[in-house]
Amino acid sequence: MNRDKVYPKYMVFVPLIIFIIFFLIPSTIGYLYAFTDWSATRSSFDAISFVGLKNLGEMIQNSKIPTALVNTFIYAIVKTVIVTVLGLVLAYILNRKIRSRNALRVVYFIPAVLSPLVVGLIFSAVFQTRGGTVNQIMDLFGQAPVQWFGSRWTGVFAISFAEVWRNVGYAMVISLAGMQSVSSDYLEAARIDGASEKQVYFNVTLPLIAPTVSVNILFSLIYGLKMFDLIYVMTNGGPGSSTESFGTLMMNEMGAGRYAASVSVNLIFTIILIGIAILYKKLSERWERAI
Repeated sequence: MNRDKVYPKYMVFVPLIIFIIFFLIPSTIGYLYAFTDWSATRSSFDAISFVGLKNLGEMIQNSKIPTALVNTFIYAIVKTVIVTVLGLVLAYILNRKIRSRNALRVVYFIPAVLSPLVVGLIFSAVFQTRGGTVNQIMDLFGQAPVQWFGSRWTGVFAISFAEVWRNVGYAMVISLAGMQSVSSDYLEAARIDGASEKQVYFNVTLPLIAPTVSVNILFSLIYGLKMFDLIYVMTNGGPGSSTESFGTLMMNEMGAGRYAASVSVNLIFTIILIGIAILYKKLSERWERAI
């Protein structure tokens, strides 16, 4: 087959032009506001002036940035590790011939289709100090109620738990699709050679679905770093700014009328994301080659 006839090279220009017009240009213009004194009191174009790296310097020195950076990485790493592992485990179980496996697949996937707003409201009630489901269970065992949203680490735990619950079904479906694409001939050949189920999974199935696992890790990492909805609904970054992520920090700075500061946070976050993307690409390529 002549690939040049099927996919003409000039066709790349259409999506490229659309990308430049509707994403690259607006994003670039938006980032330029990080170098101005744009704010609620200076909203007109004539009143805005150029201030150079002042905003970036102030935001880097802002005490909220380290907290938001650490929290963002915690949300992303916890979500990526737990969601990927649980997705593989559930996919392995539900790929076997068990009763009601189709119904169980639907049950596990339902949270993935719920709005983050709905999930946030559900878990706000679950972790509520008075009358919350978790504290009621703890009360049955004689444990004192915990103010889950009253401190940084309990708040981060509650948010991470809700995010994992919401996304594990999505990871399960992707892993399940990968496992079902593995030819049964490979599995049967391994079993005939005397391999145990554990050896078949780790030495045959897992290497063959490595690209699927990489997709799960990539999606979990990206959306973990971009977490905003659940945090905003459950804690709004509080108490204080202890559960703040870059997403909520940008929103709160914008809401306070510090528009240029909000764009500066976004610019810092974008630079960090580019670095993570480059690092992940190199590590994932090495991992897939090693397997």
